[in-house]
Amino acid sequence: MAAPGTPAGHRPARYLLWGLVALCAVFMVLIVVLPLPLYRLAGHCLEAGVAISCMVLCLYAYRYWLGRIILLLAAFVFGEYALATVFWYLFSLLPLTENLGRPFVYTSVAELSFLGFMIFFIAAFQIEGKKEQGHALFPWLLLVLFLVVPLMVIAGYGLTVRTAMLLVRFLIVEQLIAVTIAYGFFRYPLLWAGICIRCLAAMLYGLRETILVYYPTLSLLPNVSGSTAAVSLYDLLSIVGPLIAASFALITLGLLDYVAAREHNGARSTDTAA
Repeated sequence: MAAPGTPAGHRPARYLLWGLVALCAVFMVLIVVLPLPLYRLAGHCLEAGVAISCMVLCLYAYRYWLGRIILLLAAFVFGEYALATVFWYLFSLLPLTENLGRPFVYTSVAELSFLGFMIFFIAAFQIEGKKEQGHALFPWLLLVLFLVVPLMVIAGYGLTVRTAMLLVRFLIVEQLIAVTIAYGFFRYPLLWAGICIRCLAAMLYGLRETILVYYPTLSLLPNVSGSTAAVSLYDLLSIVGPLIAASFALITLGLLDYVAAREHNGARSTDTAA
């Protein structure tokens, strides 16, 4: 349900965004049907398309509905991600780099753009919101919780570029979760769900490129995608792409609800004062 004070034009935008969430859910299942190269190509196109759609909706909402700065910041982040995912995919296909393999991209400059998505939202939430009073130990407990997995990986595989990237990734995810809670944005269910799914996808992707890259034949689903060979767990986690795309649509839905609720509360306060 839309938040009180939602502009009339918000409803078609919500239908579009929920349609994108449904499309992403259906696309995740298609990994057992489509050939893997086609699935990956379509997945990257889906990610870029959803990111661009969310960027356009945020810009439109900022210009014509609710001119809050967080919408403009979110539009910038979605646009940045769309460019990054196109670059990431092309980087794994170009003649100069394709022989290095897809896992090479994880340790390239392309990866910084994906981390930048979360960093920009950390900044956006701090710019838009106000920090709430919380328990002093909570941030430290959250930090310890998110350090467990990367430190276990480092203990098992040593400190390498990949394991260091995993540690950085988990720390950024922890900060995004911490800021979302500290600044009260977790109270908006769709926004909170989108952030959590985005963080889950980021951690799965990091673990895939850090651990599963060493076990390319490890499989859970045999004989799918029209092949006599099993689909490896590494390849199965290509569903991370549509998972990220779905998170974008949920984050945008949550942002629209958030700004509509803030505008409604602001208008009600003005009426009460008058």
